[in-house]
Amino acid sequence: MGESTGVGRTRLAATSLSRPSGGALRYWAWRGAQATVGRTPAAVAYWVAGGLGQAAYWLWPRGRRAMRANFARVLGTAERGAVDRVGRASLAGYFRYLVDFMRLGGRGMLPAQVVGETAFAALDRLLERGKGAVIVCMHYGNWDAGAALAAARGYPLAVVAEGLGDPRLDELVLGTRERLGMQVIRLERAGPSMVRVLRRNGLLALLIDRPVPGEGVAVRFFGERVEVPAGPARLALATGAALVPVAFRRLDRLGRSMELVGDFSILPCAEAGPRCVEALTQRVMEAHERFIRERPDQWYMFRELWAEGGR
Repeated sequence: MGESTGVGRTRLAATSLSRPSGGALRYWAWRGAQATVGRTPAAVAYWVAGGLGQAAYWLWPRGRRAMRANFARVLGTAERGAVDRVGRASLAGYFRYLVDFMRLGGRGMLPAQVVGETAFAALDRLLERGKGAVIVCMHYGNWDAGAALAAARGYPLAVVAEGLGDPRLDELVLGTRERLGMQVIRLERAGPSMVRVLRRNGLLALLIDRPVPGEGVAVRFFGERVEVPAGPARLALATGAALVPVAFRRLDRLGRSMELVGDFSILPCAEAGPRCVEALTQRVMEAHERFIRERPDQWYMFRELWAEGGR
């Protein structure tokens, strides 16, 4: 999914599911899974989800090959045992993320403990500029829970969503985000709406770990060149907004305790241009590289990032 606007193609946060084929099938599958999760004790649901993720790693050859390639770069080794351990943990973590999202949708549950007051204070100082902030995420930790927490604390937060192939599925998935206090911007009118959010000193959350060959900006990530969306940097340059790479990561398997980390030092260049877009994007990716190095198992990238294509 993507769009063409004056600020370039952007892959957007809190849109955790790509456009599916067979929307009706996915709708009923999601409803069934959410109903099951809602009736299951949290510890049991997380245990089952983790087991399913571990099994899926071995049952999904294409995804396993991609994760092996990605985590070999992240870990700096192609040793199969080490790479497979992180890959299995990553897919198990993603299944737990889905449980979290379903629980958020059914009960509006947020983590019991959050380490992040320093990060929120830094964000408040940035917003004193009056120009908003582009929150740049990756498929890491639990970005939806982080967005829900920010909305619950009163931050004006907008996310952009693509339709999921069935209006009923849109209501289940995208409607959950609206009920959690986020403004959901539909993809077809994303460009002007994104700018308006920032002009009102709001937060706009975007995902950046989606390769866009030929349409993005090339930067170095874990020592290799990769092309990622230029949209976040272009939005910052167009509006004066700060660029804030953040991660909301688990501190325990059950997601009861989480931590918000971010880099709150990235402001637009004085003069816009391709070099500035590249420099800003490079700084964003360097921040995310630090986050991933600390907890590589919490990065959910199931297509090879350094190859043509994307997650």
